[in-house]
Amino acid sequence: MLRLLKIELIKAFNFKALWYLFLIYILALGLILFGVETFINDIIGDGGRNLPITLPKMSLYSFPLVWHNLTYLSGFLKVFPAIMIIILVTNEYSYKTIRQQVITGLSRNELFLAKLSFLFATAVVMALIVGIYGFILGLLHTETLEFKTIIEKSQFLLAYMLEVFAYSSFAYLIATIVKRSGFAVGVLLLWAYIAEPIIAYKLPDDFGDYLPLRSIGNLIQIPNSQLMKIFGIEFQEYIASTDVMMALGYTLLFNLIIWIIYRRSDL
Repeated sequence: MLRLLKIELIKAFNFKALWYLFLIYILALGLILFGVETFINDIIGDGGRNLPITLPKMSLYSFPLVWHNLTYLSGFLKVFPAIMIIILVTNEYSYKTIRQQVITGLSRNELFLAKLSFLFATAVVMALIVGIYGFILGLLHTETLEFKTIIEKSQFLLAYMLEVFAYSSFAYLIATIVKRSGFAVGVLLLWAYIAEPIIAYKLPDDFGDYLPLRSIGNLIQIPNSQLMKIFGIEFQEYIASTDVMMALGYTLLFNLIIWIIYRRSDL
Protein backbone atom coordinates (compact mmCIF):
# COMPACT_ATOMS: atom_id res chain seq x y z
CA MET A 1 0.00 0.00 0.00
CA LEU A 2 2.84 2.40 0.80
CA ARG A 3 4.37 1.71 -2.61
CA LEU A 4 1.07 2.57 -4.29
CA LEU A 5 0.70 5.72 -2.21
CA LYS A 6 4.23 6.76 -3.17
CA ILE A 7 3.31 6.45 -6.86
CA GLU A 8 0.30 8.74 -6.37
CA LEU A 9 2.30 11.25 -4.34
CA ILE A 10 4.96 11.49 -7.05
CA LYS A 11 2.26 12.30 -9.61
CA ALA A 12 0.61 14.82 -7.28
CA PHE A 13 3.87 16.59 -6.42
CA ASN A 14 4.52 17.21 -10.11
CA PHE A 15 1.04 18.60 -10.73
CA LYS A 16 1.07 22.38 -10.21
CA ALA A 17 -2.73 22.76 -10.27
CA LEU A 18 -3.00 20.56 -7.18
CA TRP A 19 -0.41 22.65 -5.35
CA TYR A 20 -2.29 25.85 -6.17
CA LEU A 21 -5.55 24.39 -4.88
CA PHE A 22 -3.84 23.08 -1.77
CA LEU A 23 -2.30 26.48 -1.00
CA ILE A 24 -5.62 28.24 -1.62
CA TYR A 25 -7.28 25.77 0.77
CA ILE A 26 -4.72 26.40 3.54
CA LEU A 27 -4.91 30.19 3.16
CA ALA A 28 -8.71 30.31 2.93
CA LEU A 29 -9.07 27.97 5.89
CA GLY A 30 -6.64 30.03 7.97
CA LEU A 31 -8.39 33.31 7.17
CA ILE A 32 -11.80 31.88 8.02
CA LEU A 33 -10.80 30.08 11.20
CA PHE A 34 -8.66 32.88 12.63
CA GLY A 35 -11.13 35.64 11.78
CA VAL A 36 -14.55 34.12 12.32
CA GLU A 37 -14.81 34.81 16.08
CA THR A 38 -14.23 38.55 15.66
CA PHE A 39 -16.64 38.66 12.72
CA ILE A 40 -19.45 36.88 14.59
CA ASN A 41 -19.01 38.93 17.77
CA ASP A 42 -19.14 42.17 15.76
CA ILE A 43 -22.45 41.04 14.29
CA ILE A 44 -23.77 40.07 17.74
CA GLY A 45 -22.68 43.44 19.16
CA ASP A 46 -24.38 45.40 16.38
CA GLY A 47 -27.56 43.34 16.51
CA GLY A 48 -27.91 43.41 20.29
CA ARG A 49 -27.73 47.18 20.85
CA ASN A 50 -31.50 47.64 20.94
CA LEU A 51 -32.29 44.47 22.90
CA PRO A 52 -33.28 44.55 26.60
CA ILE A 53 -30.65 41.93 27.41
CA THR A 54 -26.94 41.91 26.68
CA LEU A 55 -26.01 39.14 24.31
CA PRO A 56 -22.86 37.26 25.37
CA LYS A 57 -19.92 37.19 23.04
CA MET A 58 -19.14 33.85 21.51
CA SER A 59 -15.91 32.11 22.38
CA LEU A 60 -15.13 29.77 19.50
CA TYR A 61 -11.49 29.11 20.23
CA SER A 62 -11.27 27.89 23.81
CA PHE A 63 -10.70 24.22 24.60
CA PRO A 64 -12.58 21.93 24.22
CA LEU A 65 -15.17 23.73 22.06
CA VAL A 66 -12.56 24.73 19.48
CA TRP A 67 -12.53 21.24 17.93
CA HIS A 68 -16.24 21.17 17.16
CA ASN A 69 -16.38 24.79 16.03
CA LEU A 70 -13.40 24.60 13.69
CA THR A 71 -14.26 21.24 12.13
CA TYR A 72 -17.79 22.48 11.45
CA LEU A 73 -16.49 25.61 9.70
CA SER A 74 -13.84 23.60 7.83
CA GLY A 75 -16.58 21.40 6.42
CA PHE A 76 -17.64 24.22 4.13
CA LEU A 77 -14.25 23.98 2.37
CA LYS A 78 -14.14 20.22 1.86
CA VAL A 79 -14.95 20.89 -1.79
CA PHE A 80 -11.28 21.86 -2.27
CA PRO A 81 -9.81 18.38 -1.63
CA ALA A 82 -12.70 16.93 -3.66
CA ILE A 83 -11.78 19.08 -6.66
CA MET A 84 -8.13 18.07 -6.20
CA ILE A 85 -9.16 14.42 -6.51
CA ILE A 86 -11.24 15.14 -9.59
CA ILE A 87 -8.34 16.91 -11.32
CA LEU A 88 -5.91 14.12 -10.46
CA VAL A 89 -8.21 11.33 -11.67
CA THR A 90 -9.53 12.99 -14.83
CA ASN A 91 -6.03 14.09 -15.84
CA GLU A 92 -5.03 10.42 -16.08
CA TYR A 93 -7.97 9.69 -18.36
CA SER A 94 -7.27 12.74 -20.53
CA TYR A 95 -3.62 11.84 -21.10
CA LYS A 96 -4.17 8.04 -21.13
CA THR A 97 -1.70 7.59 -18.28
CA ILE A 98 -4.11 5.31 -16.45
CA ARG A 99 -4.01 2.88 -19.37
CA GLN A 100 -0.23 3.23 -19.56
CA GLN A 101 0.07 2.21 -15.91
CA VAL A 102 -1.85 -0.99 -16.63
CA ILE A 103 0.38 -1.72 -19.62
CA THR A 104 3.54 -1.20 -17.55
CA GLY A 105 2.50 -3.63 -14.84
CA LEU A 106 -0.02 -2.21 -12.37
CA SER A 107 -3.17 -4.28 -11.95
CA ARG A 108 -6.61 -2.69 -11.89
CA ASN A 109 -6.88 -3.47 -8.19
CA GLU A 110 -3.57 -1.69 -7.55
CA LEU A 111 -4.76 1.34 -9.52
CA PHE A 112 -7.87 1.50 -7.36
CA LEU A 113 -5.95 0.99 -4.10
CA ALA A 114 -3.40 3.63 -5.09
CA LYS A 115 -6.13 6.25 -5.51
CA LEU A 116 -7.88 5.09 -2.36
CA SER A 117 -4.67 5.45 -0.34
CA PHE A 118 -4.20 8.96 -1.76
CA LEU A 119 -7.76 9.88 -0.77
CA PHE A 120 -7.16 8.64 2.77
CA ALA A 121 -3.79 10.43 3.02
CA THR A 122 -5.43 13.65 1.81
CA ALA A 123 -8.16 13.36 4.45
CA VAL A 124 -5.53 12.80 7.16
CA VAL A 125 -3.53 15.85 6.04
CA MET A 126 -6.64 18.05 5.95
CA ALA A 127 -7.59 16.94 9.46
CA LEU A 128 -4.04 17.59 10.68
CA ILE A 129 -4.12 21.12 9.27
CA VAL A 130 -7.39 21.85 11.07
CA GLY A 131 -5.92 20.23 14.19
CA ILE A 132 -2.85 22.48 14.08
CA TYR A 133 -4.99 25.59 13.63
CA GLY A 134 -7.27 24.46 16.45
CA PHE A 135 -4.39 23.70 18.81
CA ILE A 136 -2.80 27.11 18.24
CA LEU A 137 -6.09 28.98 18.71
CA GLY A 138 -6.97 26.91 21.75
CA LEU A 139 -3.64 27.66 23.41
CA LEU A 140 -4.10 31.38 22.79
CA HIS A 141 -7.70 31.59 24.02
CA THR A 142 -7.95 29.13 26.93
CA GLU A 143 -7.19 30.49 30.38
CA THR A 144 -6.64 27.20 32.23
CA LEU A 145 -4.93 24.50 30.20
CA GLU A 146 -5.39 20.90 31.24
CA PHE A 147 -4.68 17.81 29.17
CA LYS A 148 -8.22 16.51 29.72
CA THR A 149 -9.71 19.77 28.50
CA ILE A 150 -7.45 19.89 25.44
CA ILE A 151 -8.31 16.41 24.18
CA GLU A 152 -12.01 16.58 25.06
CA LYS A 153 -14.13 16.70 21.88
CA SER A 154 -11.01 16.10 19.75
CA GLN A 155 -12.93 13.19 18.23
CA PHE A 156 -14.47 15.81 15.95
CA LEU A 157 -11.14 15.81 14.11
CA LEU A 158 -11.66 12.12 13.33
CA ALA A 159 -15.19 12.90 12.20
CA TYR A 160 -13.84 15.64 9.94
CA MET A 161 -11.29 13.23 8.48
CA LEU A 162 -14.11 10.79 7.69
CA GLU A 163 -16.20 13.61 6.23
CA VAL A 164 -13.40 14.66 3.87
CA PHE A 165 -12.67 11.04 2.92
CA ALA A 166 -16.34 10.28 2.20
CA TYR A 167 -16.87 13.51 0.25
CA SER A 168 -13.69 12.94 -1.77
CA SER A 169 -14.81 9.38 -2.51
CA PHE A 170 -18.00 10.82 -4.01
CA ALA A 171 -15.86 13.16 -6.12
CA TYR A 172 -13.68 10.20 -7.13
CA LEU A 173 -16.79 8.35 -8.32
CA ILE A 174 -17.93 11.31 -10.40
CA ALA A 175 -14.46 11.69 -11.94
CA THR A 176 -14.34 7.98 -12.77
CA ILE A 177 -17.70 8.13 -14.53
CA VAL A 178 -17.36 11.50 -16.29
CA LYS A 179 -13.59 11.43 -17.01
CA ARG A 180 -13.40 15.16 -17.88
CA SER A 181 -12.24 17.59 -15.20
CA GLY A 182 -14.38 20.62 -16.00
CA PHE A 183 -17.52 18.59 -16.50
CA ALA A 184 -16.86 16.48 -13.39
CA VAL A 185 -16.36 19.57 -11.20
CA GLY A 186 -19.58 20.98 -12.63
CA VAL A 187 -21.48 17.78 -11.82
CA LEU A 188 -20.11 17.78 -8.27
CA LEU A 189 -21.09 21.41 -7.63
CA LEU A 190 -24.47 20.97 -9.30
CA TRP A 191 -25.33 17.95 -7.18
CA ALA A 192 -23.92 19.35 -3.92
CA TYR A 193 -25.40 22.84 -4.03
CA ILE A 194 -28.49 22.56 -6.25
CA ALA A 195 -29.76 19.05 -7.04
CA GLU A 196 -29.46 17.36 -3.63
CA PRO A 197 -30.85 20.33 -1.64
CA ILE A 198 -33.86 20.47 -3.99
CA ILE A 199 -34.42 16.71 -3.71
CA ALA A 200 -34.09 16.90 0.09
CA TYR A 201 -36.64 19.73 0.19
CA LYS A 202 -39.12 17.73 -1.89
CA LEU A 203 -38.81 14.57 0.17
CA PRO A 204 -41.21 14.10 3.11
CA ASP A 205 -40.16 14.59 6.73
CA ASP A 206 -36.48 13.79 7.35
CA PHE A 207 -35.90 11.49 4.38
CA GLY A 208 -33.60 14.10 2.89
CA ASP A 209 -31.09 13.38 5.66
CA TYR A 210 -30.44 10.00 4.06
CA LEU A 211 -29.18 11.48 0.79
CA PRO A 212 -25.42 10.96 0.21
CA LEU A 213 -23.88 14.36 0.89
CA ARG A 214 -26.50 15.29 3.48
CA SER A 215 -25.66 12.10 5.38
CA ILE A 216 -21.95 12.87 5.19
CA GLY A 217 -22.54 16.44 6.36
CA ASN A 218 -24.56 15.22 9.35
CA LEU A 219 -21.34 13.95 10.93
CA ILE A 220 -20.53 17.46 12.15
CA GLN A 221 -23.56 19.67 12.66
CA ILE A 222 -24.00 23.19 14.04
CA PRO A 223 -22.19 23.44 17.41
CA ASN A 224 -23.95 24.50 20.56
CA SER A 225 -23.10 27.90 22.04
CA GLN A 226 -23.86 30.20 24.97
CA LEU A 227 -25.99 32.40 22.70
CA MET A 228 -28.16 29.50 21.54
CA LYS A 229 -28.58 28.23 25.11
CA ILE A 230 -30.07 31.59 26.13
CA PHE A 231 -32.92 31.01 23.68
CA GLY A 232 -33.28 27.36 24.72
CA ILE A 233 -31.90 26.00 21.44
CA GLU A 234 -29.78 22.86 21.63
CA PHE A 235 -27.49 21.67 18.87
CA GLN A 236 -25.05 18.81 18.41
CA GLU A 237 -23.08 17.84 21.51
CA TYR A 238 -21.51 14.58 20.32
CA ILE A 239 -20.97 12.48 17.18
CA ALA A 240 -23.80 10.01 16.72
CA SER A 241 -22.83 6.44 15.84
CA THR A 242 -25.68 6.31 13.31
CA ASP A 243 -24.17 9.27 11.42
CA VAL A 244 -20.78 7.55 11.40
CA MET A 245 -22.32 4.36 10.04
CA MET A 246 -24.20 6.26 7.33
CA ALA A 247 -21.03 8.07 6.21
CA LEU A 248 -19.03 4.84 6.23
CA GLY A 249 -21.79 3.06 4.32
CA TYR A 250 -21.86 5.66 1.57
CA THR A 251 -18.05 5.70 1.41
CA LEU A 252 -18.03 1.93 0.95
CA LEU A 253 -20.76 2.18 -1.70
CA PHE A 254 -18.93 4.88 -3.69
CA ASN A 255 -15.68 2.95 -3.71
CA LEU A 256 -17.38 -0.36 -4.48
CA ILE A 257 -18.93 1.18 -7.60
CA ILE A 258 -15.53 2.60 -8.60
CA TRP A 259 -13.90 -0.81 -8.13
CA ILE A 260 -16.56 -2.44 -10.31
CA ILE A 261 -15.97 0.19 -13.01
CA TYR A 262 -12.23 -0.46 -12.86
CA ARG A 263 -12.77 -4.18 -13.14
CA ARG A 264 -15.26 -4.12 -16.00
CA SER A 265 -14.58 -1.02 -18.10
CA ASP A 266 -11.96 -0.36 -20.77
CA LEU A 267 -9.51 2.01 -19.09
